[in-house]
Amino acid sequence: MSCTIFVRQPHGWQQLNTHSPNQALLEQLSHLTLETHAPHWDPSGSSTSLWLPLIEQTQWAGLLVLESASKANPLQPDYFAPLTAHLSHELARHQASLPPEHTQRPLLDMLQGLHEFSFMLWRASTLDELLFKAVDQGKKVMQIDRIAIFLLAGDNKMKGTYGTDIDGHTVNEREFEALIPPLWFTEHPQAQNGYLAINHRTQLYHNLEPVGEGWSAYTSLWDNEQRVGWIAYDNLIHGAPLAEYHAQLLKQFSFIVSQHLVRRQAEEKLSQLNTELEKRVTERTLELQQLNRQLEHTSRQDPLTQVPNRRVFDQTLPLEWRRAKRHKLPLSLLMIDVDHFKHFNDRYGHAVGDQCLKRLAQALSSLERRAGALFARYGGEEFVILLPGQNAQAAVVTAENALHAVRVLGVPTHEKPTDGITVSIGVATLIPDAENSAEQLFNLADNALYHAKALGRNQYFMAD
Repeated sequence: MSCTIFVRQPHGWQQLNTHSPNQALLEQLSHLTLETHAPHWDPSGSSTSLWLPLIEQTQWAGLLVLESASKANPLQPDYFAPLTAHLSHELARHQASLPPEHTQRPLLDMLQGLHEFSFMLWRASTLDELLFKAVDQGKKVMQIDRIAIFLLAGDNKMKGTYGTDIDGHTVNEREFEALIPPLWFTEHPQAQNGYLAINHRTQLYHNLEPVGEGWSAYTSLWDNEQRVGWIAYDNLIHGAPLAEYHAQLLKQFSFIVSQHLVRRQAEEKLSQLNTELEKRVTERTLELQQLNRQLEHTSRQDPLTQVPNRRVFDQTLPLEWRRAKRHKLPLSLLMIDVDHFKHFNDRYGHAVGDQCLKRLAQALSSLERRAGALFARYGGEEFVILLPGQNAQAAVVTAENALHAVRVLGVPTHEKPTDGITVSIGVATLIPDAENSAEQLFNLADNALYHAKALGRNQYFMAD
C-alpha cells in the first residue's frame, strides 16, 4: 500500500511527501470538483485507489490518496477516519501559519479592496445605500461569509440594518428590533474597550436562533467616544478559518464604516433639520401672509358695519378720478348722512344706535352692483357711494333708491331700531379735466348734502 498527500493551494494542488510528483494524479486533481466531501474509489489499472478528502470546518485542506495493489480487499474509508481527521487539522493549522510570502498577495488585495470600498461608501447617496454596500461589498472585500450591521436604538435595544442570511445573501433586516441579548462578546474584555473580539469556536446565530458553529467576530461602531452599534462577522457558510491578518483588517473595516456612518447620519440629520426649518419657515410665511391679509382686510373694513371704511374711500377716489380723466368719463359721488342721529342715540342709547347703523349699511350696500361702485362708511353716521362712469342722471336714480331703501326698513318702534330714521343725500357729478379735481367733486357733494338738510332732510340735493 502507498500513501500520498496532496495540499490544495491557491494556484492548484501540491504533492507533499515525494520528490517525484505523480503528474497523472495531479492532472486528475486539476479537474476535481469540490462539491462533494465523500471518499472516492478509483479502480484503475492493476490497483485500487481510495481518495480521502481532508476537510477542516467544511473547508478543503487537502487530499489523502491510498493505493492498494489488491483488488480483492477494497479499502474501507471508515478505517482511516481518525487519520484523515488528524491530517485535516494539522494541514489547516499549517496553512494558517504559512510565512508572509504566502499571505502577502491576498492581504494586499484586501487592502486595495478596502481603499476602493471606502470610496464606494463615500459615494453612497443615502444612509440606507451606505449600510447595504457596507454589508454586501464588505463580504467580498474581506472574503468573509456573513456580515451584519446593528445600530443601538436606546433602552438597551438593538436595531437591524442589513445582514446576511444562512445562504449568504444580503438581506434587509430593518424590521428587526429587540433587546440586546447576553451574547458572548458583550462580556469580552476587548469588546468592552471597543476593540476586535473573536471567538474561534462558538455557536453561530441568525435572528437570535442557533444555526451552526464556527468562529464569530465583533467590532464596535463609534461616534467619538460613544458606541452607536456593532458589526458581526462569522464563517457559517464555508467554515474558512480566519487568517492572521484578518484581525487588523476587521478593525480597519470597522473604522471605515464608522467614519462614513457617522458622516452620513450627520448629513441626513442636518438635511432633515433644514427640511423641517424650511417647512416651519414656509408655514410661518403662510401664517404671516394670512395675518397680513386679515390685517389688510381689517384695516380696510369698518368694524361696526362690516363695509369698507374711509381709508378705502380715500384711496379709491383719486384712482377712479385719474381713470375717469384718462377715458373722459363722468364720476359721481353721493354723500349720505343719517338725519337727527344724535337725538336717536340719546333716546335709545348707543347700542341701539349701532344696531341702526348696521341695518342702514346692509340696506345701502346692496344698491349698486355695477363694476367699480364703492359703498363705504365715511365716519360716524355718514356714508358715501362712489359711482365711476355714471352721469348725473344715474347718480340721481341711486339717490332716490337709497332714500326708498331707508324708508322701508320697518315700522318705527322701540323693538325695531329704525324709529324715525331718514337720510339726507348730497349728489355731485364731474367729468375730470384740467380745470377740476377729485377734491372739488368731494366738496360739491358735501355742500349738496348740507343743502338737502337745509331743505328739510329726508331728500337728496344735486350740486350744479
